[in-house]
Amino acid sequence: MGRPKELSDAEREDLLRQGFVPVEVWVPDWNNPDFRARMQDEARRIAEADARDPGIDEWVVQVRGDVWDGDGA
Repeated sequence: MGRPKELSDAEREDLLRQGFVPVEVWVPDWNNPDFRARMQDEARRIAEADARDPGIDEWVVQVRGDVWDGDGA
C-alpha cells in the first residue's frame, strides 16, 4: 500500500485555511505475532463462552431490542 503522497507546504497551508486539521491514526498490525496471538486467544475465549451458555443468543436479541430493525431512525 505504501505511504500516501506527502503534501507540499502550500497544499498543507491551503487545507489548514479551509479548516482542516491533520490527524494520525494508529491501527492494529495484523502481521505482529503478539497481536495475532491476543486476537486468537480472545476469539477462543468468546467461542468457549458461547458454548458454555447456549442461551446467550436469545439474551442478545432481548437486550438489543429493535436497534438493528427497521429504518435505523
